[in-house]
Amino acid sequence: MLLAGCGSGKEEGVVYFRFANSPTALSLVRIAEELGYWDNAGVRPEYVGPATAVPAVQLLDQGKIDIATGMFNNDIDGKVKGFKFTAIASSMLDLPKEPHMAYFTKAGSNITKDNLKALEGKTVGVNGFNSCVDLVIKRYLKNNGVDVTRVNFLELKAELIAPAIERGEVDLGVFHPPLVGVLLSKPDKFTQAFTSYDDWGPLGGQAPYVASNAWLQKNPQAAREFVGIIAKTANWANAHPRESAEIAGKTTGYPVEQTTNWHYAPNALLDKASLQLWWDLVEEVGSPLPGSEHLKPEDIATNAFNPYAKSADLLESQDHNTVILDQEQNDRVLKTKLVDIQGVEE
Repeated sequence: MLLAGCGSGKEEGVVYFRFANSPTALSLVRIAEELGYWDNAGVRPEYVGPATAVPAVQLLDQGKIDIATGMFNNDIDGKVKGFKFTAIASSMLDLPKEPHMAYFTKAGSNITKDNLKALEGKTVGVNGFNSCVDLVIKRYLKNNGVDVTRVNFLELKAELIAPAIERGEVDLGVFHPPLVGVLLSKPDKFTQAFTSYDDWGPLGGQAPYVASNAWLQKNPQAAREFVGIIAKTANWANAHPRESAEIAGKTTGYPVEQTTNWHYAPNALLDKASLQLWWDLVEEVGSPLPGSEHLKPEDIATNAFNPYAKSADLLESQDHNTVILDQEQNDRVLKTKLVDIQGVEE
């Protein structure tokens, strides 16, 4: 079920994109709104409620939304199923002090980074299966000698996991920002045992922005402006971690003085390495769909709509994207095999 859209009346001459939005989820789209980046833009968001049963990539294919963001393994599955969408902008990465996910226990627990075997026979709380919260912890435990079949994984809403830890119903919980900061602010109740950086390092966490091919074909220039604003917002957030965390708290309803934010890929440029990581992750501890092994990042993602890209090609890795760009590197939408746009030159 997809909830109805919300927002003020539409302005003539502006291209709107229906954005699948969860009220408690972080989003560069919403941070950009707080910064006023959409105010005078020729493209603006129209927020619609999150998909509760149908994957976002399927809703893109059905024309019910225009842009979404989510874990890349869902994008891989969507391509296998033939859904027509394209990844057009990068999202978060992973840093030791700004992790994609953090793992918390009740204060005083004997479950630590150096004592992971203590999780056998215990319960791990996750807010979804076959996603980053589920796959990364399973691989990390498996690679550190834990018999994952002896660990109980319990699915709960993100906001219910911390109370379950306090009550002793969950022994370790998986959390994203902004909740990571909220739990860090309560050391008398919770202890951070380790983070996702310990498993997948700096390239982990990619949840690129994906758009329906139909919307991209109809609105290529608006798509380019969208990616430019996402890039500008990502660069601002990285340069202002405290302020961006406060905005994250404001937009998600958590205490602003306690929240944390993600670190984002500079310039919203997409790369092969951080996307390829998802094939490896799903193959090791997930359930890859038959046919996914024939796909590669270039079959799903492109930099063709990024004004800071010198070509539509994906970067080899984020090691090639360490300088913040304040000048556009192209003046048009670039040609890509993923979306057929009339009039686009090589």
